[in-house]
Amino acid sequence: MSDTECDSVQQPVTEPDVATTRAEPVSAPGPVVVPGTGLVSGPVSGPVSGPVTVDPAPAADVPGLVIAESTGSVADSAHRVPFVANPRSDEPSGADGPVVDLSADVAAVLATTDTAFALTDHRGHISWLNPSMSALLGLTAEQSIGRALTALLAGAPDGPRGTDVVVSIPLPDGGGHRWLEIRCTQARHGRLLYRVSDVSRWRARELDAAGLAGHQDELLRMVDEDPLTGLPNRRALTRELERQLALGARGAFLLLDLDHFKDINDLHGHPTGDRVMCTLASLLRDRLGGVRGQVLGRLSGDEFAAVLADTDEREAVAVADRLRNAIAAIPMSGVAGASRITVSVGIATFDSGVGWQEVLANADMALYASKAAGRNRVTVYEQGHYKDTALRVTVIERVRAALKHGGFVLNAMPMVKLGSGRVIGHELLLRLEDGREPRLGPGEFLLAAERSDLVFEIDRWVADKAIEALVEHPYPGLRFNVNVSGRTLEDEGFGGFVLDRLTAAGVAPGRLGFEITETAAVTNLDAARSLAQQLRASGCRITLDDFGSGFGSFVHLKQLPITGLKIDGEFIHGIDYGSRDTVLVQGIVDIARGLGLSVVAEWVERATQVEALSRLGVRVAQGFHLGEPEPLEALLARPHGAWMRRPTLMTDATLATQARERP
Repeated sequence: MSDTECDSVQQPVTEPDVATTRAEPVSAPGPVVVPGTGLVSGPVSGPVSGPVTVDPAPAADVPGLVIAESTGSVADSAHRVPFVANPRSDEPSGADGPVVDLSADVAAVLATTDTAFALTDHRGHISWLNPSMSALLGLTAEQSIGRALTALLAGAPDGPRGTDVVVSIPLPDGGGHRWLEIRCTQARHGRLLYRVSDVSRWRARELDAAGLAGHQDELLRMVDEDPLTGLPNRRALTRELERQLALGARGAFLLLDLDHFKDINDLHGHPTGDRVMCTLASLLRDRLGGVRGQVLGRLSGDEFAAVLADTDEREAVAVADRLRNAIAAIPMSGVAGASRITVSVGIATFDSGVGWQEVLANADMALYASKAAGRNRVTVYEQGHYKDTALRVTVIERVRAALKHGGFVLNAMPMVKLGSGRVIGHELLLRLEDGREPRLGPGEFLLAAERSDLVFEIDRWVADKAIEALVEHPYPGLRFNVNVSGRTLEDEGFGGFVLDRLTAAGVAPGRLGFEITETAAVTNLDAARSLAQQLRASGCRITLDDFGSGFGSFVHLKQLPITGLKIDGEFIHGIDYGSRDTVLVQGIVDIARGLGLSVVAEWVERATQVEALSRLGVRVAQGFHLGEPEPLEALLARPHGAWMRRPTLMTDATLATQARERP
């Protein structure tokens, strides 16, 4: 079928302003002006002159907007132009021709044509369809109403386009595929009119002419299969989910996300990651592939999903736990540094009252809850997850607004030399002060920011503000440490940004230090090493924060070009009680000293902790006992050198109040 033939199927026309009179119905099926749309469709037969219109008020037996086609496939029809009729001299006529009531014939044509038609709302949800569309979808008209046509016909356009779209779909009985040509046109009142024609024979001729006939099966597989694993892809999964919902099935949708899979790609390369992914896909296929009503697929990079028809919540949880345990048991002998792979799972049950988008969103919220609870677990969606997600979205909006309108402030916490009480520097802590309720602590807004790209902007903002302050107060004794998010390690331009700002500002790099948590560094070791080398080479200080919190901490010291360690506060908490923490802290101090690294203890809240740390050789510490965080502006407003004086020790009552603000 040529482009000219396609474009002539439907043509917009202007409905003439004529008196509504009725003539005898046209006996043969023919083209009509569609009431409410201004569209004309159909073949020409016989001499014509003057447009024919239909009574703009659809008859009761013609649902909603109506459109007619001659019987036969679009691909097989050769002559389609706007219909005009030769009026009889004895018929009443308006200014532009006779007015004809074709309601009964339109309904007959729609009921018998091979061309499928459907009317949807602006979101693509079906409000009417003809029998051919019903047969194409493998659903009754009742089952189809309210369902998403763009999911059931994956690849169908979600709005009008300049050209028709050709897609492939599997037959409802699973007996192969067919090629479809889909056109979407704008109807009145924001509705969409879809016309779908079977062009399988035309497509076969086209492929044959191009010498690709032998590759048709491969082309059809590519439409619905993930190329790496051979599992159904996202469009095939969403089609199956929407189909189950249309059939009125009750079941469950499982969303499985591999924990820290990105680390395998980053540390061992994508070929290794691909091998692991194929291994996991094979395992999941073996567990689910042969069970009737269970469809497994790959939703995205490290996400799998499964549609479980006729499955209740208890059964879905049992299936998810079996899959989770099976994945955790896979030996990772070929992947150095990875003892095992774990998976987090979100489950959403479904019935016919919802759409596929809602089911997928619910499963995603449950998956997020599994990740937030520590990963490697199964969570079933409940209403509270929606509230959590709404809160998270609100937090992200507040973070974005704070970056744009100045809702962030920096507080400075002193780092104190225990022997003299002299302040040798400050750690800058980010606080959200946007005047909105509820107040959000750093543990709340930073966690949300780290799950979005906003954390990149935050870390650059903090570094930029620190450099600005050092420029305005060019005293060598004023030194700052800023924290670097684990996500920012992925930002290849961050190091260059910092060095460019330092050079342009004329600030000595040694006055600015960066703290990277041990967990973040170990998780993305190559990126952490690269950033540390770049910044240290310029003279910046690099501290490994929360040291001791990760497994095999000492192993990583020789791999990271750092200048200091900050001992995790969990080891400091009981340091004055004669606990095992004393032995561990002593070991950290001795090793750091042997490597020429500085050591800082954090979370110092009691005078007895200061005494214990001094005995162990710790020379610098920070915590609420030694000095509370204060706004950076207030610190810099003091006279020159005042920030280096011994801070006022805090009372126990103040410590209890400030403990909730611990960074």
